[in-house]
Amino acid sequence: MISRLSSPYLWLILATMFWGGNFAVGRALVHDVPPFTMSFIRWFIALLILLPFVWKEYHTAKELMIKQWKIIGILSLTGIAAFNSLSYVAVQYTTSINASLVNGLAPGLIILMSFIFLKERMLKIQLTGVIISLIGVLWIVTQGSIHTFMTLAFNNGDLIMLFGVLAWVIYSIYMKAAAAGLPKMALFISTIFVGLIILAPFAAWEFYRDPAPLQLGMPQVISLLYLGIFPSILSFVLWNKALLMLGPSKASVFLNFTLLFATIFSILFLHEKLLVSQVIGGILMILGVVLTANIKLFKGTRPGLEANYHHT
Repeated sequence: MISRLSSPYLWLILATMFWGGNFAVGRALVHDVPPFTMSFIRWFIALLILLPFVWKEYHTAKELMIKQWKIIGILSLTGIAAFNSLSYVAVQYTTSINASLVNGLAPGLIILMSFIFLKERMLKIQLTGVIISLIGVLWIVTQGSIHTFMTLAFNNGDLIMLFGVLAWVIYSIYMKAAAAGLPKMALFISTIFVGLIILAPFAAWEFYRDPAPLQLGMPQVISLLYLGIFPSILSFVLWNKALLMLGPSKASVFLNFTLLFATIFSILFLHEKLLVSQVIGGILMILGVVLTANIKLFKGTRPGLEANYHHT
């Protein structure tokens, strides 16, 4: 069973690892590149890299893509244009603790929306996993301090981040509900193209507000290339493949790994100290993911869980 289920879980771990890098790189880069401009450049790089590889599939499915313009429009607006742009905007006005806490709401919201709109069932042990994973998120962002949690103050940046999270929830639910039968790469390249059209006026507005040319050194160029390749292409392809296989409920809890990987990258590359609270929170998050995703770690796992997997 492990070999049969390991691939989509591995895809989700890799996707969130690249998104963890996106969170760290984006926060550093937003001081040099405005948020909507950063999103536009990121997705333009992704388009240039992907187009030669998927042009044949896109050309074959072009008429189908045009007919599905509503689906493409919604996916482009929520997943390509809104989520990351709003995240980049949010970190200009709020702390990383608050942004991480708001982002931690995504798995629970996806599971709730999946239950309402997709009629996905949730086992009690999986609901327990969601709660444990959320506790892990809270433990990391508050460093295990109840006082820190009780004194968190929310601001406009947190509200912007919340809208970004809601955009990602809509993207994940709509991808499963409306786009499952469409050619995956043709759909992806179409959403990138439409997403760029949506982002262009906002990037132009940023340029109009501050017409000074971007001062991009080698670190900024490398950062933009990372954003254009890893969290844009690889994360989205891996996430969408796993999402269509497992469903939003099981896939969504892996989003908490984004915070875990962002913390790891901060320790490795920004030389931040590893805190005991981060270790405890990481363990709780991993345990929550295992329970929610219904991964069988031992042969003695109750057969009832196995039977329910095929109905979700």
